[in-house]
Amino acid sequence: MRKIFPQIIGFFILMAISLLAIPSSGFAKIWLVGPDFQLKSPSAAIRRAKDGDTIKIMAGLYENDYAVISQNNITLIGMNGFAHLKSSGPVPGGKAIWTINGENVKIQNIEFSGAKVPDKNGAGIRLQNGSLTVDNCYFHDNEMGLMTSNNPAVNLYIYNSEFSNNTQDYTVIGKLSHNIYVGNIALFVMENSISRGAQYGHTVKSRAQNNIIKNNRIFDEGPVSASYLIDLPNGGKAHIENNYLFKNKGAQNNAFISYGAEGMKHNENSLTIQFNTAINEGGVAFLLRNHSEITAKIAGNNTTNVTIEEIPGIKKDGFMNKMKKTLQNYLGSVDNKGHGVGGSQTLE
Repeated sequence: MRKIFPQIIGFFILMAISLLAIPSSGFAKIWLVGPDFQLKSPSAAIRRAKDGDTIKIMAGLYENDYAVISQNNITLIGMNGFAHLKSSGPVPGGKAIWTINGENVKIQNIEFSGAKVPDKNGAGIRLQNGSLTVDNCYFHDNEMGLMTSNNPAVNLYIYNSEFSNNTQDYTVIGKLSHNIYVGNIALFVMENSISRGAQYGHTVKSRAQNNIIKNNRIFDEGPVSASYLIDLPNGGKAHIENNYLFKNKGAQNNAFISYGAEGMKHNENSLTIQFNTAINEGGVAFLLRNHSEITAKIAGNNTTNVTIEEIPGIKKDGFMNKMKKTLQNYLGSVDNKGHGVGGSQTLE
């Protein structure tokens, strides 16, 4: 018995040493938030959470509860429905309901609404640093739905989410709102999502170096609608595929997509627009207004009431000559009944 006892002690010592050697991520915690738990608000859990933790927020309304998220590899999930983060008062820091600074932050099943700030760009989420994945979230009735900083190290991924009516009265305020406003970041991905009901501003606007916009529904609503459905003002690499695009009579601009309108700012630039459905409710409309010298790949799109697929931008060199050539090509393709012949055109 005396011989066995030291062996047992040694075994437990080795076990303790082994546990101490496990990385801290192995001790990640799950924090529960809701009226029936010790933590009543998401911000209370965020203040306590460490890198790698998960915060589970019970469905319900959490009004005027704001937070800055600086942890890495943290996940925040609404449970049993949307956890609704509603702003009805001053936003601390004057930015957003949630401000993101951490790497690999994941947000799922959260609703953001009502953000308004003195600078007129109050957002549901402001992504400043790191990387963010948004999945099955709902942004509505903010001044901006989701916006980012100009940080070329940032990545943003949006999946299965909806952005609706993130607006303010431009005729009174003089400031434009966008459902999604992405700054000069490394990568912007938007897939299987909805962006609708923008007014005067853009439904999706991105200055990112790389853009992947696939399998979404991006459309106008109401008597006053968006300027562009998709605005890529600084060029970059962009792949726009298999989206439903609808421009109504209240649209502020006659092009669905704009590229390079504020100058080409990236070293690598390319544009593919393919297999989209683009419907224009009435009047003259163009699938693409291309302000750059990049040759866009436009293929396999199903268009309704789209006059010409691509036209040059107003600021583009030789605009009048290229516009004249575009119209000549278009008129030359009109049959004896005055109906335009379908097909893709790329102007260069």
